[in-house]
Amino acid sequence: LFRSIFGPTAIPLLTAVVLWFGALASFLVMRAHTARTLTSRRSSAGLALRSFAPAAAIGAAQGLLVSLIVQIVASYDAAAWWAFAGIAVLAGVVFAAVNQALVAVFGGIGRWISALVGVLAIATGLISTVPGWLADLGAALPTAPAFAGLIEATGGAAAGLVVWGVLALVATTVAVALRRTTSARAALATA
Repeated sequence: LFRSIFGPTAIPLLTAVVLWFGALASFLVMRAHTARTLTSRRSSAGLALRSFAPAAAIGAAQGLLVSLIVQIVASYDAAAWWAFAGIAVLAGVVFAAVNQALVAVFGGIGRWISALVGVLAIATGLISTVPGWLADLGAALPTAPAFAGLIEATGGAAAGLVVWGVLALVATTVAVALRRTTSARAALATA
């Protein structure tokens, strides 16, 4: 049904968008870093990864679940489905990392930025007459390699997702490290 209405890219686009908003929903409920960031003895990277692990598991599960639903709807052959499912699971994990970074770096505004990314992904994926600058912006979003990889699983699409994931985890680690610093004035005020 979706293929006949929107063409062959409808399922990959909807999958990417569902996974993106699923990751956003995870960070509406979960924290980007623990409340004890300042006082913890763990490394900043350890704290970032500890907060990321549950979101990554949820993202992977969402990717697998969406892939199973897509298989029921689209009836891919086995090789195509495994490739699709692999990219979907990877995208779910990476989208969790990117959403964690957005919230860690920008706080509540990061959730709004994430929602805007999802809307832009839909607009640039569905509307063929978007202005060139908007299409370029859409191609630079973290949803772009997922969308491309869900259309045709390639090493380039997977590498693009991995790069987004690594950059997001680095950004979260830096944000956690910055939250672990305090001024002498603030320390004395709490003493």
